[in-house]
Amino acid sequence: MKNFIPVALLVVGSLAVLAAETDADKKEIEKWQGTWRAVSMVHEGKETPAEKLKPIKLTVEGANYKFENGEFHEQGTYRFDPSQEPKALDIVVGEGPDKDKVYLVIYKVEGDELTICLESDNKHRPTEFTGAEGTGCVLEVWKREKK
Repeated sequence: MKNFIPVALLVVGSLAVLAAETDADKKEIEKWQGTWRAVSMVHEGKETPAEKLKPIKLTVEGANYKFENGEFHEQGTYRFDPSQEPKALDIVVGEGPDKDKVYLVIYKVEGDELTICLESDNKHRPTEFTGAEGTGCVLEVWKREKK
């Protein structure tokens, strides 16, 4: 019986940590809700022309996303890790040409502006927000559409 109490406290403590992580994930998911339009994309120091950004749209419902760019469509889920700095996100492609691929991303959400960064070769998660030449990174800025 003496061993039961420490084990019970360990289990209860572990559940509390899991609940806190779930709450943090829910708060992050809430920040992403809605429809987003790409306003800037920089890869290897080259800015994507505004005309090419116009058809790009991202819709987020819960932890699910749908990405559209003209004829190209993709959907999947997000796995958030807001405990890292910068915050980390895995984009898990569920449908589309890249099905089952997992993109390693960092992100920040400031009001109605979303910034994400990923390496184009997707071998490592970036450690800073940059799209500068020589980094291999793509830096994207999105604005949430008003309802």
